[in-house]
Amino acid sequence: MILFHSKVVATKKGNKGMTTYFLRGSVIWLNYYVDGARKQKSTKLKNTPQNIKIVKDKIIPALDIKIATGEIYKKKPQTFGYYGNIFLEQKKGIKSYSSKLPKWKRVIEFFKNRNIDTITRLDIKEYLNSLKIKSASKATYRSGLNGIFELAVDDAVMNFNPALNIRLSKDVKEAVRFYTKDEVNNIIEASSGFFKVYLQIAFNTGMRTGEILGLQLGDFEDGYISIKRSRTKGIVGSGKTWNAQRRVPYPSFIYDEVRKIQTNNIFIFGNTDDAGKLDYLWRQCVLDAKVKKLRLYCTRHTYATLMLNSKLVSINELAGLLGHSSAKTTLDKYASVLGAESIDLGKDFSLYGDNTVTLYQGEDDKVRKIGL
Repeated sequence: MILFHSKVVATKKGNKGMTTYFLRGSVIWLNYYVDGARKQKSTKLKNTPQNIKIVKDKIIPALDIKIATGEIYKKKPQTFGYYGNIFLEQKKGIKSYSSKLPKWKRVIEFFKNRNIDTITRLDIKEYLNSLKIKSASKATYRSGLNGIFELAVDDAVMNFNPALNIRLSKDVKEAVRFYTKDEVNNIIEASSGFFKVYLQIAFNTGMRTGEILGLQLGDFEDGYISIKRSRTKGIVGSGKTWNAQRRVPYPSFIYDEVRKIQTNNIFIFGNTDDAGKLDYLWRQCVLDAKVKKLRLYCTRHTYATLMLNSKLVSINELAGLLGHSSAKTTLDKYASVLGAESIDLGKDFSLYGDNTVTLYQGEDDKVRKIGL
């Protein structure tokens, strides 16, 4: 091996910025150091006087500049879609994967072909603002963006995460919309076939759409439904939250109705694996029942509201039945249906335990208690 030192750079060997060239066979190679570590790289140029001159006058000076400025350290950035696929693979094990996956896929589809280091914080904000949905729903999109950019930071192609700490505007809190008992009876009466069974389960258990569509006959046992899975657009998951797997009571007649459904599928509702496949049946049903049209998901709100208004359960118990992560989630959602007039503390209620709440000073200057 013949070694030729570059005459362009005259620094000590081992220091950043020193580049030499040598021949390996008939090809010109470069020899340089980055942070004391020796690197060798082929120029893919044949050993000719003209190519030697190109290496000495152009290639070596350009490489020295990259080493001096730190550009040599930078990895070539990949597309947003590249890191998006890694992100999805890493998230497969989380409980809410099946419910979040469609939203994360939409994020990846929107940015997928752009080099991830070209996407700015403004781009991200404009994308989130373009979504005509509530901010609460945008949070899943934001979490996907944040996680994907974090991977690029970990991979050293970006110095900071542009999606970090982006705030979403607060949603205006809306009152929970639900059906009355009479309206539920009218809806059930107007339904038929497997959809009638679906509605009977939904209105009597408060289960999520995906949980109902994921039911199998063996999940009905001893007056309880064991909720073990959720099915959305063909994807079977373990539920939206860690509390999603639970047991809920159901009226005995529902099991008899479930057994009447004819299907060769392991799932009770066969190939119906997404709420979108129920839209037409739902629209026709509420039209025939002559009731206001709410979202199909309002079967869950109706169950929760009527259970609270009938004083059949406490907030804590309802949270367990609905599979919420905490009673706070349930209270935040249904506080509007718990009016003060529905709270009965009893005539002998005393917050402090002695049937007195106020002290006053009488005309004789003696302090007296007012009893309840």
